This record gives sequence, C-alpha cells and structure tokens, in this order.
Amino acid sequence: MSTDNLLIMNRVPLNTSTFGDEEIEAVLNVLRSSCVTMGAKCAEFEKEFCEYLGSDAEAIFVNSGSSANLLAFFALANHDLPCARGRRRLVPGSEVIVPAVSWSTTFWPIVQAGGIPVIVDSDPQTLQMNSDAMRAAVTDKTVAVCPVHVLGNAAPMDYVMRFAEDNRLWVVEDTCEALGTRYRSRLAGTFGDMSTFSFFFSHHITTIEGGMIVAKDPQLAELVRCMRAHGWTRDLRKRHEVEAQYPDINANFLFVNTGFNVRPTEINAAIGLIQLRKLDQFNQKRNEIASSWTRSFQPLINGGIFQPMLPGEGVDPAWFAYPVICRNTVIRKQLQRSLAEHGIETRPIICGNMARQPALKHINHRISGDLRGADQIMDCGLLWGLHPMMSVQDSDYVADVILVAGPRS
Repeated sequence: MSTDNLLIMNRVPLNTSTFGDEEIEAVLNVLRSSCVTMGAKCAEFEKEFCEYLGSDAEAIFVNSGSSANLLAFFALANHDLPCARGRRRLVPGSEVIVPAVSWSTTFWPIVQAGGIPVIVDSDPQTLQMNSDAMRAAVTDKTVAVCPVHVLGNAAPMDYVMRFAEDNRLWVVEDTCEALGTRYRSRLAGTFGDMSTFSFFFSHHITTIEGGMIVAKDPQLAELVRCMRAHGWTRDLRKRHEVEAQYPDINANFLFVNTGFNVRPTEINAAIGLIQLRKLDQFNQKRNEIASSWTRSFQPLINGGIFQPMLPGEGVDPAWFAYPVICRNTVIRKQLQRSLAEHGIETRPIICGNMARQPALKHINHRISGDLRGADQIMDCGLLWGLHPMMSVQDSDYVADVILVAGPRS
C-alpha cells in the first residue's frame, strides 16, 4: 500500500451536512407560507414515519430524541397511564433496567420521573445490553426495561421481550442511534411499548434537532401527545370528546394533564420528510463503508490490535459510526493520537460506562452485577465518523492512516 495519501493532510469529521437543494427548498416553502409552528407538515412527517416502520402504532414528533425519552418515562409515571396486562405505573422508587453503555438522556428522564435506574453490563463485542445481566437485575420494584440500540447495532430483542412479558414490564426501546437497523427482519423500534428516535444533525437522518416517540397503544399515544404540549387538549385525536366534558372552560385553553413544551416546528418536519425518503440510500452507503473498512483492517483484527463492533445475532445494522475495542488502553491512545495527527476526528463510545460518570454520584441508582464489559468499552473503545457523504477518497484515507501509521502492538 502506498503512503502517498498520508503526505497530504485531510480533514475527516465525524459527520457533515446531508442537506441538498430539496431540503433547502422545503424550508423556504415553509417560511414563505408563514405556517412555521407545529402543524400539517409535522402531522405528515409522523404519518410517513409510521409508514416507514410498517407499524400501525402512532408517532409523536418532538424537538429532540432526548425529549422523546423524557415523555416516555414521564408517561409511565402519569396518572392517566393505561396499565394493561398487570403492568404497573412508575412511582417514586420504581426501578428501570438500563444498560451501562448508553446516553445520558436515557438515564436522566428515569430519575426526573422519580425512578431508579438499575445499571447492567454491556457486551464489549456488540456494545449492547447483556441479556443475562438484564435478567439478574429484576426485583419486585422493577417496572420497565430500556434496551438501547447502540451505534446502529441492536439489543437482543427476543430476550428483552420475553423477559418483559415474564415479569410484566414496560419496554421503552431507545432507538435514537439505530434508525433503519433490523433485528430478525423487523426494524428496531417496532418491538417496545414505546420507542424513541433522534434526528440530531449527526444521526441517520436529521431535522437539525428533532425526535420521535412511537407508541403502540392509542391511549398511551394520546397521553404522550397531550404531554408534548402543556397538557392541553388542542392536539388530541379525540379533542372534542374530551372538551365536551368541560363546557364551562374555553376549549382552546383546556388543560387536562401535566405536560411540557417539546414541540417541533414545520421547518423540522419539512426537512424530515425529504430526509426520510433518502434514509435507505444513506444507510446503504454507511454499511458499504463499514464493510470496506472491516475488510481492510483484517490484518489488525487478526493480530488482536482491535475488534470492530460485531453485529448481534440476527441483526442487519445501520452503522452510525465505526466503533472499535482496542486490545488495551495503550493501543487505544496510540490509535486516537494517530488519527488526530492526520485530521480524523474521533470520540469515545458514547458515554462509556455511565456508572463512572461524576453525575451519578448525585442521583439515586443501583448497579446490578459487575460492569466489566462496560469498563472495557469505556477504557479501550474509540469511534470515528462514518456518514453517507463520505467520499471514496475519505474512506481510503482513513484506512491508509490506520494501516500505515496506526498502532502495531
């Protein structure tokens, strides 16, 4: 392999804009219309998103994936929660099982809603929640489990759903990093009682900021819809039925529940509608780049230098980035330094082991079992960008840097 490419410094960011003329024109059309707050475009995006999932569930568009998680857990704590099949409402002290390797705003809504996150180990090969650790964590206080599909892979949903059914638990499926990932031919995000998605700038599609919560139960969807905007009735599907119960209150300002203001805008939805139609081609490009790198890195993989994330059994991933677990921390530091010196941006594998983050010292939580897998991911893991706008020259440059100037032992 030639080292000529290494003589010219390239800059390879984690992500870059995927907007084309279509998104720009869609935004301009919204601005020209003067209808810019949540309205018809948002409803259209919700409808097309459910059609993409192939689901008869209902989608509620919000201003971020973090807000989607916020609404999901506050819905579980709400007095109007429709509790079916013996499942219980989240009350102060209730436990929610969550993997150690996830994002901060998977954890914080559990705490903010009064629950206790129960942290279980993650598999350093797949980066997903360890199913045995999940089973060992259940107590009589457990009301929900939150599988997190990390970096375009998928949690073992067969095990998660059986576990939840056996223990009468809610399943909140955090799919913020896995839009388009399939588990046993079904799209991730179609298993849980509620599923959350993120459309942040660096995600599989973007609305700049934005997220979606999908709920199977129509009553639960209506509750989330109410909570999205102040707890008022204005956006409810059965608005008139509810408002008829309170004829002495102005229907435009009728509040029937608690809530937030986490609404998106028509601009976000207009972008999302264009991006959603590009999702499959985006993910195809992501997966092609990941496959080419894995082929190129076989000498390093076979030599035990590092191991890329392995898709779980039955998973067709939609690669979010390219995460690797190095043999030790020395190699991780060498690899990170080499990539930085050649203009290639890197990150840790999301939050690493959340139990080690200083914020956890100030919140009530429980650790179930050891977290050796999550520690290995945190101490030896690294990722670099993988996105659909990456050129062949960019992906070849990354491979050349790692193979020629990367770690050797």
